[in-house]
Amino acid sequence: MKYRIADIIVGERKRKASDITSLAESINQIGLINPITIKPDGSLVAGLNRLEACKSIGWEEIEVTIADLSDLDAELA
Repeated sequence: MKYRIADIIVGERKRKASDITSLAESINQIGLINPITIKPDGSLVAGLNRLEACKSIGWEEIEVTIADLSDLDAELA
């Protein structure tokens, strides 16, 4: 399912985004192969680099998988 990038909530992360230049080029050429994962409230669970890469190439929506996880399970994911 598609989700508006502006509505995704990126909280504190254990890892920061890395250099997304080559990832953004790849996504721009072939598309997003693996969707990011969010909770039902729009909080990002997994896929920060993919999200940032898609933002950098001007996407307004991104393919997501919605996972109904507890806060602890989301952090572990």
